[in-house]
Amino acid sequence: MKKVSLLFILLIGSLLSCNQVTKEISREWVSVSQNLEFKTDTTKKFKVVASAKVETEDKDAWAGIWARVDNTDKTTGFFDNMGNRPIKSSIWNSYVIEGSLDSKSERLNFGMISFNNGKFYFDKFELYIEDDNGVYQQIEIDNASFESEVIDNKIPDWNNGVSKGETYKVKEFSFTTNEDSTDGNYSLLIEGNGIKKSVAAAENAFPNAGMWIFLVFLLVLVFSFLTNISLSSEEKWSVLRRIGFRFSFIYFILIILFQNNGAFPFWDKIFAYPTEWFKQLITWLGSNFYGLAGEVSSKITGSGDTLFDFLVIFTACIIALIGCVVWSIIDRKQRDYDKMYYWLTVGIRYYVGLMLISYGMVKVIQLQFSSPGFYRMMSTYGESSPMGLAWTFLGFSKGYNMFMGIAEILAGLLLFRRTMTFGAIITLMTAMNVMAVNYFYDVPVKILSTHLVLMTLFLLFKDIKRLLAFFFTKVSTSIDILTRPIKNKGINIALTSIKGLLLGYVFIYGFITTLDSEKMYGSKAPKPDLYGVYEVTNFVINGDTITSYKDQRLWKNIVVQREGSLQIKKFNNSKAYFGITQDSLNNKLTMSSWSNDNNNFELNYTKVDSTGLDFNFINKGDTIYGSSIKLKEEDFLLTNRGFHWISEYPYNR
Repeated sequence: MKKVSLLFILLIGSLLSCNQVTKEISREWVSVSQNLEFKTDTTKKFKVVASAKVETEDKDAWAGIWARVDNTDKTTGFFDNMGNRPIKSSIWNSYVIEGSLDSKSERLNFGMISFNNGKFYFDKFELYIEDDNGVYQQIEIDNASFESEVIDNKIPDWNNGVSKGETYKVKEFSFTTNEDSTDGNYSLLIEGNGIKKSVAAAENAFPNAGMWIFLVFLLVLVFSFLTNISLSSEEKWSVLRRIGFRFSFIYFILIILFQNNGAFPFWDKIFAYPTEWFKQLITWLGSNFYGLAGEVSSKITGSGDTLFDFLVIFTACIIALIGCVVWSIIDRKQRDYDKMYYWLTVGIRYYVGLMLISYGMVKVIQLQFSSPGFYRMMSTYGESSPMGLAWTFLGFSKGYNMFMGIAEILAGLLLFRRTMTFGAIITLMTAMNVMAVNYFYDVPVKILSTHLVLMTLFLLFKDIKRLLAFFFTKVSTSIDILTRPIKNKGINIALTSIKGLLLGYVFIYGFITTLDSEKMYGSKAPKPDLYGVYEVTNFVINGDTITSYKDQRLWKNIVVQREGSLQIKKFNNSKAYFGITQDSLNNKLTMSSWSNDNNNFELNYTKVDSTGLDFNFINKGDTIYGSSIKLKEEDFLLTNRGFHWISEYPYNR
């Protein structure tokens, strides 16, 4: 046992030795920022304005200006980096980000961001914040137009990173002063070079990916089952049981540590440096061991099934197999692993329980599956992806969201030893349903959901014989409760206190932050002034009324769903997306195309009571006039059908 302890001490020591400040890093994006300490008792709007342009032959290159509000409770308030309306135009244009500060706000961060290879120009930053009378007042920004020249890759008065105090350098990017400017003599030029393209998808790298993934999960399932054969602390563990435990222990610990997915509070900060080291290891293995062409990207994309994530589980499986062999050789005389088994179950219980509690909360508040918006309402079933169809189905019903959320929150029963088996039965049903949706609707959270099922099965295998006897025989049986292997009363009290604090944090603080997120991103978020769907009833170009639905210029609908963006749908079913800046005093919208076609123009509009919108604009030499009627959410069958106890006929449309 001492040899095993020494082995794991050396392993943890090697991970923590990576706890050094990295002076130079490698990635495909770079950011520059300034920050302003700001406190207010009321909600105040702000806007960041800057000029930018991009020169590149890299189709994946783009730039943006960004703003983020840091709150006093360490959460993030407003955030926007133009990721949904990237700057790709090679012509200087002015761009705006609008947000709000409130009583919780502590700091406003803003700046610029550049992705991939190319030349990214920025100039003339301006910051405006409302005063107590609701009038925008300009706030002075140091070196706003970059008239203080860049020296040795350092931009005077600007931070290299997304927060104050970040000192790293991204080696693929350089900063220089440039004479191509819109204000003053100079602008800032950020140049990205030598950025390797990430491997696009696991299918391209592994033609038989499904088979290998299935084998990994099957191995984990088999070793988990072997670990729990006739499990009892009173008898000597069999050879198979010890082998199963050694593999399971190493594999599950690696997944919990390096695929934590925010299960444990503050884990990204506590385990930041070992995680960064592990990312570098996986990237190196991808190029040098797995033989992949290109660099494996570890960036967060919203998908949990990236090539990087699959390489993590493959690597964890290989390490577990090798570790199991080495451990079996050096510790072959060990009779049992009762204490280590207990602590492994603690790690798994808290990982699965806290993960599902967090997912449950965002379902109860209906943040994960929001009600179908106008974009979805105006799309056909055939235009939906399988995931989009699932999100629409699950998001339609608030009641079903609450049902799913409560079922997932019941995973909290895993956190208590006395209720572990009952909680695991409920959790298994819940996790298997989530896993099925992810697999059969192509939702990219297959790895996480499968591991939740595997971990729950690991917990249940301990009682598999008793459960089978209870459900399928007349034999009387009872469930053993895990006993904490610590006899010291003081330590037990301390551990119980820590559990109480953790539960309080997860449930109370988690619930409060989820409610705040609902007000910012969910159903209670502020709606844009022009919120709605406008059905175009008249469209005139240069005096000619366009009536042919085959005319590709004819607009069908104008959709305003989110602040700062607008969708135009034409009769040929093509869609154009624009970033918009609204001048409500002059009834004017500045339209900036999200595609790289420089299709930017100013649209004048007139509200016709609450029934519609008249508009006119000049675009590419054409004078265009139109009128529309406004549709509301209740004008759609999906939202106006309602609930019926009695139905004489099925209303299946």
